[in-house]
Amino acid sequence: MAEKVDTSDVDTRVVDGFASQSFMTTLGAEVVEAGKGSVRVRFRRQEGLTQQHGFLHAGVSTAIADSACGYSALSMAPRDADVLTIEFKSNFLRPAAGDVFEARGRVVKPGTQIMVCECEVWETEPRQHLIMTMTATMFIMHARDDRGPDRARP
Repeated sequence: MAEKVDTSDVDTRVVDGFASQSFMTTLGAEVVEAGKGSVRVRFRRQEGLTQQHGFLHAGVSTAIADSACGYSALSMAPRDADVLTIEFKSNFLRPAAGDVFEARGRVVKPGTQIMVCECEVWETEPRQHLIMTMTATMFIMHARDDRGPDRARP
């Protein structure tokens, strides 16, 4: 899957940030294109990521779509900001029976505190099928909190 990432229209926060997520690495997901307000993520079916009927587990495509939405929003956020998911809704349109999939995230409504994003997840091999859609709301964190997730919040 090692495809060259097109980053001509976006800073490195998207590609570097995505690559630093160990969960996305575990799922075998890779950014294959990143632009202002959009991200494409490719991933393959793997043993251990299927549900009881042999289809790709819904949690896999949901997690990857959430990241595609988040990094789409990050590409439009101020350089000193970060993003967190507030909520998302997923619609599963057909079982994920293919071998290769692609999540195509994009910002629908940019904002200074909240961005609304959408993502389509496609089966790309052996056939082209839309398998899932997601609408997600992202919170723009303007002042980074350096205490980290393991520290108690006031």
